[in-house]
Amino acid sequence: MSEFVRRESARSLLRLSRNQTVEQQDRPLIDSEVQRELLVRARIAATKAYVPYSEFPVGAAVLAADGSIHTGCNVENASYGLTICAERVAATGAVSSGHREIVAVAVSAPRVPRTTPCGACRQFLNEFRPGNSDMVVILDDRETGEPVFLEELLPQAFGPRNLDSVPLADASSLRRRQNHGG
Repeated sequence: MSEFVRRESARSLLRLSRNQTVEQQDRPLIDSEVQRELLVRARIAATKAYVPYSEFPVGAAVLAADGSIHTGCNVENASYGLTICAERVAATGAVSSGHREIVAVAVSAPRVPRTTPCGACRQFLNEFRPGNSDMVVILDDRETGEPVFLEELLPQAFGPRNLDSVPLADASSLRRRQNHGG
């Protein structure tokens, strides 16, 4: 299966359906074999977690736009704020390999089924969401996985697309000029 994922682009492994949100963003439906492969890799990654304090291992596997899969596990630190989550480890692995779009992520926490990414990870993943579609987040339900969308977990997210718009100061001065002829 992993050879298949490497040969095919992630876009060809996803089918797009329309999401009826304000932005009409595409919501991809992931191929069941790819979903299974991501879950297997996330489960394996969880076995490598360094969690001496919480004893709560988490593994993640991200699917980059070219079809490559990158894994990560949570790594705790005695200075709790320096702990890094599995999703961010996997995403930074993809980014450090040159990828800038993540189309899907699987998350596995052996102690609690259907564990979702924390808020920081949701925001971090949003940075690498494809420009024309949502990101699939596969929650480990101990069976075949439950796909949800990043938009559901992080509604109205702030991200790179927000920085492409007109700055607020410029927009307000533009409105003043339009309304008052100035």
